[in-house]
Amino acid sequence: MRVLALTCALTLLGAGVASAAEPSTFTFDAEAGAFPISAVSGEWTTPDAEFIVGQRGWDDNTLHIDVESRQARTYYVVDLSRHDGLPITPGTYTDERAIVIEKGLGCIDDKADYTIDRLELDDRGFVTALDGSVEHRCSDKPDNAFRAKISYRR
Repeated sequence: MRVLALTCALTLLGAGVASAAEPSTFTFDAEAGAFPISAVSGEWTTPDAEFIVGQRGWDDNTLHIDVESRQARTYYVVDLSRHDGLPITPGTYTDERAIVIEKGLGCIDDKADYTIDRLELDDRGFVTALDGSVEHRCSDKPDNAFRAKISYRR
């Protein structure tokens, strides 16, 4: 059973775990100097990676993406939210909030850019499909971007 140090207080509501029917992928590239993920790139795909995508328990307007790679023996968390507090829907967002976490270390970027190409929910509000991308920078340094793309299917 997996234990996440930072997210132990995090309760996921409406989370789905990716199934084997259609693989989910998480592709990422972190420039040298990026934080908390630096100078690494890769692509994690089911079944070697586990995906949990949903809304955080105390904030239904935050999209929570949790990906663990058994091969890399690490996990990344990406939380996306809007400054106006409205739910995330398909579209392109500029200068919004993104939090990136690796192994309990995280950084908030209040000027992140992300695009949600596809977001599907079931009749209970659980995320069943997500396609999107994010660009996150920790502080205002122009050369420390973390970029990721996700394609998730439950």
